[in-house]
Amino acid sequence: MMYDQPPAITIIQAGEMKLSFECTSDGIVLLSFMDTALDCELMASQILPLFSIKMRNVETKEETHLTADTGWKSTSIEKGDNSFSLIWEMDKLDVRLHGKIDNANSSIYWNFEIENKDKDMSIWSAIFPQIGIADLSDDGCVFFPRGPGEVQKGLWDRDFRHQGVYPEPWTVMQFVSAYNRQTGLYIATHDPNASTKTISIESRTNEKSVVFTFEHPAENMGVGGNNFELSGHAVWQLLRGDWFDSAMIYKNWLKENARWYPKLGKNGRTDTPDWMKELCVWATTSGNAEQLVPKVKQFAEFLGVPVGFHWYNWHQIPFDNDYPHYFPVTDGFADGVQELQKSGVYVMPYINGRLWDTRDKGTEDYQFTSVALPSATKDENGEIYTESYGSVESDGSPVKFGVMCPTTELWQTKIRDICLRLIDEYKVNAVYIDQISAMSPRLCMDKTHGHPLGGGHWWVEGYWEMLQSIRDAIPKDRMLTSECNAEAYTKWLDGYLSWTWQYDGQVPAFPAVYAGAIQNFGRAYRGGETADIALKMKAGQQLVFGEQIGWIDPSIINQKENADFFRQVVRLRYKLREYFYAGEMLRPPSLTDNMPNVKADWQWAGEWWVTTDSVLTGAWKLEDSIVLIFVNVSDNDVISEVNFDLAKYGINVNTCELKSITADGESQADSSLITNETTFFAHQAVAWKIKAK
Repeated sequence: MMYDQPPAITIIQAGEMKLSFECTSDGIVLLSFMDTALDCELMASQILPLFSIKMRNVETKEETHLTADTGWKSTSIEKGDNSFSLIWEMDKLDVRLHGKIDNANSSIYWNFEIENKDKDMSIWSAIFPQIGIADLSDDGCVFFPRGPGEVQKGLWDRDFRHQGVYPEPWTVMQFVSAYNRQTGLYIATHDPNASTKTISIESRTNEKSVVFTFEHPAENMGVGGNNFELSGHAVWQLLRGDWFDSAMIYKNWLKENARWYPKLGKNGRTDTPDWMKELCVWATTSGNAEQLVPKVKQFAEFLGVPVGFHWYNWHQIPFDNDYPHYFPVTDGFADGVQELQKSGVYVMPYINGRLWDTRDKGTEDYQFTSVALPSATKDENGEIYTESYGSVESDGSPVKFGVMCPTTELWQTKIRDICLRLIDEYKVNAVYIDQISAMSPRLCMDKTHGHPLGGGHWWVEGYWEMLQSIRDAIPKDRMLTSECNAEAYTKWLDGYLSWTWQYDGQVPAFPAVYAGAIQNFGRAYRGGETADIALKMKAGQQLVFGEQIGWIDPSIINQKENADFFRQVVRLRYKLREYFYAGEMLRPPSLTDNMPNVKADWQWAGEWWVTTDSVLTGAWKLEDSIVLIFVNVSDNDVISEVNFDLAKYGINVNTCELKSITADGESQADSSLITNETTFFAHQAVAWKIKAK
């Protein structure tokens, strides 16, 4: 690169973070990202542009790509008190990155603005932040928010790519991190509006780097002269810790700023019925009342605690077909609901919250074109977005659903009416509205809907409005849930079906952030040659993660060993339930380094091997007491030492009061359990309740 004059280097210091920028005549480049406390370069050697912008000609649709490092008419850097600005200008486009410095936390909060003065060009999307992290050595880890959260090790030496369009199940929150035992970086968007964005992690083994990018589709894509402003802030923060510390950074921002974070009181969520907060187990199956009610009642009787029942195929239409025409119900449904409720079972039927079958009466287009079509999502060519899920029509052709736009009055009213009929007429305790928190926003381009075209936060706001209208109309002892755990809907739902929490390397980051704010329930329990050990791994992990156990076929009670283990976990959770809905998650205890592993095929999508420690651990705090939870999911006793910093919570390990709690009861125990080697018996779940004397 040739310069008319030597490029200027600007140093920005934020606590122990030091950034070096090179300002040239036609671009600005981030040259270095240092942890000054360790004299450690965190940025990969292959320099990436600070941002990228995709523009599109309104008439020709021709795309233009702009990057921060070259092609600008003028650039400049302005420094202020605890802030700075990077500025790019050309004839009809100006870009400004404004950084606010937080020295105490070694962090920078970024604003990103693009002013487009060209009526012939439209901003289509913008990428920021975008950064490659250098090899963090053998103990280098990457956290990303798939399911409950996931940690992958050694990505600098192997191919890996993950990408998700937030908010959705594979990208449930807005932060990632890369770290080792000494240093690291927390990268996030603290966006209080939950705007649509694609978050990507990609290893580049030839460069020994892991690249993190956040891409934002612009509001009013395709409209000439549109501007772009990042919703909230992008955040870079030096990380002294791991996934749990990353989660706490995000939680501390979230509680005070996110529009979707609910009001919490002393006993957790104030607008969720107590029965839902105290519920510990779920059964699920499908069919009519005659087929299901006796099985679910037996399940509840075996467990001896209140049970939630997720009822599929309560309607006469086939599953995943002819939506949203759920009525009439199958014979005996109303009586079945009442009979289950008298047996301590809370009933929650299934509906879908996104889809309208394009042939919604068998193979006939009954109401899709005449009623639904104007309110369906559409692409830039006016074509509806459609999806299929393996179901077929009577002629063998695939069922094709139109994805409905949540901002439209038609769709909001339709889902509200279905929910109210189920609750008012059939007296169900809850309604499960499928896919709301499970699917990415569609970039709807239908101008008649009145929302910004393409990107922004109008998608989640449409569902917020829909769900609030339902909550306003239902009795206070009823509740709503949806599929998966995309965070943006938390305030308007009482539970998330966490059935997708099925990955190797899972960590409970989502429960750590959202403890008390929403109830997570359910895993997919499936078969295979290792189904028995997989069941123990899943149920045990559910307990330590604070989830409501199960989402399992009630016939599990006919498998003695599995049934006994499952009941043990459920009944222990029932004894500890207040910790999960009114307490907070603490960093899970660690055990001896040579902890043996267990491995099983979880059959999430075909063969699906997952490895965990033999003893799974969790820690939860309620007022002045802490419970440490241990579940040995293996076939062998395990001897180990427990590492947990009680002093951090004002508890002296040598003088504390300790009770050992199992499904069968509780007993006083000696505090030496915490300081000495302990035997965790095979297939046993136990909790230690600890208080200062």
